[in-house]
Amino acid sequence: MRKRLRFILFLVFVLLAAAWWLRAHWRGPHIATGSYLALDIDGAYSEEPPQDIVGRLLRGREHALIDLLTAIRKAQVDARIKGVIVRVGSIDSGWAKVQDIRDALLEFKKSGKPLIALVEHEATGGNKEYYLAAAADRLYLSPASTAPLSGLAANFFFLGGVWSKLDVQMDVEKIREYKTFGDMIGNTEMSAAHREMANSILDSIDTQLISGLAQTRGLEPDAVRALIDQCPVAPTEIESAQLSNGTKYFQDLEDELGDSTPLVSAKDYAQVTANSLGLDVGPKIGVVYAVGMIVTGEGGSSLEGQALGAQTVSDALADAADDDNVRAILFRVDSPGGSALASDLVWRATQAARKKKPVIVSMSDVAASGGYYIATGANRIIAQPGTMTGSIGVVFARPNVRGMLGRLGITTETLTRGTFAALDDVTTPLSPAARQKLVDEMTHIYDVFVARVAAGRGLTAEQVNDIGRGRVWTGAQAKENGLVDELGGFNSAVQAAKRAAGIDAKREVELVFYPKRESLLERISDLLNAQAADMIPAQMRSVLRTVFIPFEAGTPLTVMPATIDVR
Repeated sequence: MRKRLRFILFLVFVLLAAAWWLRAHWRGPHIATGSYLALDIDGAYSEEPPQDIVGRLLRGREHALIDLLTAIRKAQVDARIKGVIVRVGSIDSGWAKVQDIRDALLEFKKSGKPLIALVEHEATGGNKEYYLAAAADRLYLSPASTAPLSGLAANFFFLGGVWSKLDVQMDVEKIREYKTFGDMIGNTEMSAAHREMANSILDSIDTQLISGLAQTRGLEPDAVRALIDQCPVAPTEIESAQLSNGTKYFQDLEDELGDSTPLVSAKDYAQVTANSLGLDVGPKIGVVYAVGMIVTGEGGSSLEGQALGAQTVSDALADAADDDNVRAILFRVDSPGGSALASDLVWRATQAARKKKPVIVSMSDVAASGGYYIATGANRIIAQPGTMTGSIGVVFARPNVRGMLGRLGITTETLTRGTFAALDDVTTPLSPAARQKLVDEMTHIYDVFVARVAAGRGLTAEQVNDIGRGRVWTGAQAKENGLVDELGGFNSAVQAAKRAAGIDAKREVELVFYPKRESLLERISDLLNAQAADMIPAQMRSVLRTVFIPFEAGTPLTVMPATIDVR
C-alpha cells in the first residue's frame, strides 16, 4: 500500500513538473520565421469580457483589451514576426480604448517592422476607425468603404417631455450646473452650461483627431480638416489628399506578401505565451479592475449592464495589497459613477491599499463622477487624452407615479411615522421641506467629494469647486486643470507603477489580475455558451443598459451624463 502511495505521489510530482516546464517553455503553434501577423480590430473592447452568461447575453462577444495589447507587444519582440496587418472594422468602444490600441501600434513601429492597415468600414462616422488605422506605415481602404472621415458628432436626448404624457411627476435636483445627468432626465432641451461643456468636449476630441492624423500622415492640420469638411468622399479623393495609400482588398495584401511569407491568424498567435518571449515575467504588479456602474455589495452583469460592486473591488484591492509578491497596484477604472456611498467605500479601500504599496490609476474610456471619486486617492492618475473624467457633482431623481397608477385603476395609501419617512415613496409628492432635506444631503456628499479630490490632488476646496460643479472633462483637459497627472494608456500606467515600486524601467514585470481571471475550465465553459451572446441584438442591449438604472428613487448619485458619445 505504501509503495503504491509513493508511486502515485511520484507520478503526481512528475506530471506537475512537466506541466510547469511546458507552461514556461512551450511557444505555442509553429510560427515560421518571416511571418506576418493578421489582427482584426473591430467590435467592442472591454477591460475583461463578462464572465457570466447574463453578461454575455446583454453585452455580446466583447474582446478583452489587454489581450489585444499583449498580442501587439508579443509581435513587437517576436523575432519570427516580420510585420503586422491590421484589418479595422467598426469599433464599438470609446476614444480612450482606441488610443490605447493606437499607442500600442505606434510602439510596435519602433521595432522597425512594417505595419499595414486596411479599413473595412461601410457606415458613416468611421472617425475612430480611421484614426486608429492611420498609425500604420501604409493605410488602405477597402474599395467599398464609405465615409471613414465624416467629422465628429455627439447626440443628446432629453426625457423631460415624457413624464407629463405618462402622468408622472419627476423631481430632479443636481449639484451643480454642469451635472447634466439631471438635465437628461428632467429637461426638454440643452441648458447653456450643458451646451458649453458638450462643445468643449467636442473641440478637445476634434483637436486630438486632427492632430493625430496630421502627425502620422505627415500633413498639416488644416489640410486634414479641409478634407473632413468635404466628406463623405470617394476613396480616391482620400488617396489624393494623401490620407491613404489607395484601395485594396485583404487578398491583395496577401498576394503582395507572396507564398513565401506565412500569414498567422490572431487566434493561432494567441497560443504563443508571453512568457516564452520574455514578456510578463519578473516582479509582480497587481492589476485591479473597476468596471461599470458603481453599486454597493458584489459586482456582476445584469439588465443594467456591468456593475462595479464596492465589496468586490475593495476585496480585490485588499488582496493585491496583502500579497507580499506584488510591488505596486495598477487600478484600472472604466466607470461613469453610481452610488455615492459605494464610491466612498471603494475610495476608502484605495487608502488602505496605499498604506502598503503604491496605487496607480489608469483611466479607460470613462472615469467620471463616482468613477473619478474612486480614482482621486491614488498616488498617481494617468488618463488618455480621450478619456471622459471629472464630473465632480451629485444628482438625484425621484418620480411620483401616483397619477400613472391611477390611470390604470391602481390606488395607493402610505402610512408613516416620522416627518420625512416618505422621502423615497414614489407614490407621494415631494414637499418643499422634503426637497430641502434631499438637497442638504446632496450638498454634504458634494462637500465630501470636493474634500476627497482636494486632499488627493493637492488643491484647495475652492480650486476643486471651480473645476468641479458636475463638469465632464476630456483627459487632455483634465491634465491641464490638475485632475490627472499624466497622459497615456495602460502601458504608460505599468511604467508608472514600476517607477513607484523602484523597478527598473527596462525590466519586464508580471501582471497579476484582480479579481482573478477565469480558470481554464471556466473559459471552456464560456466557449460553449458564447453562441448565446448573439441572441439579443446590440441595439437592444444598449437600450436595456440605458433604461434600467439600478438605484432607488431619490438616492443621491455621483453619475456622469449618460449620453456623451462622440463619434
